Amino acid sequence: EANPGVRVILHDFSTEEMLNGLREGEVQMALLKQPPEKSLRGLTFEELDRFAVCVATSPTHRLARARQVGLHHLAGERLIGYPRAGYPEYHEWLASLFVPLASPAIAEEHESSLSLIAAVEAGRGVALIAQGLESMAGSRLKIRAPNPAPAPVVVGVAYRKGKISSAAEKFVA
Repeated sequence: EANPGVRVILHDFSTEEMLNGLREGEVQMALLKQPPEKSLRGLTFEELDRFAVCVATSPTHRLARARQVGLHHLAGERLIGYPRAGYPEYHEWLASLFVPLASPAIAEEHESSLSLIAAVEAGRGVALIAQGLESMAGSRLKIRAPNPAPAPVVVGVAYRKGKISSAAEKFVA
């Protein structure tokens, strides 16, 4: 409404695809989890929000009833996550969460949040997710805040330095 005539096209790209699209001028802006600083060469990242890290289990999983869930409780669990090929930053994030604990191996990889939710619901394992994914899962999953709470997931918008239109500036604002 604020910018009639502006066309918005949404793509489901990996972080690497978004950053490459920005650098090559194929994408004007990208909404993404904050990438490492080294990945942002020539780009600007503006934080929009922060989301708590949560543990997702099936409602019948033993951790769904636990008083507290720490990352150390996940050591022997089947971890469900995203594939390394499309989401290398997800694997780096997981490894950083588990320092100094041994990072658990991912037992299953799923390309989308919906298939990840279905696998957790089916009792195939547990997942570490950003707060907000429970709105897609509803009562199908039990969402628990780990204690102590890891650093939140930072989400923002990235664009090429000095290459943002006035309509895009208004969109970010």
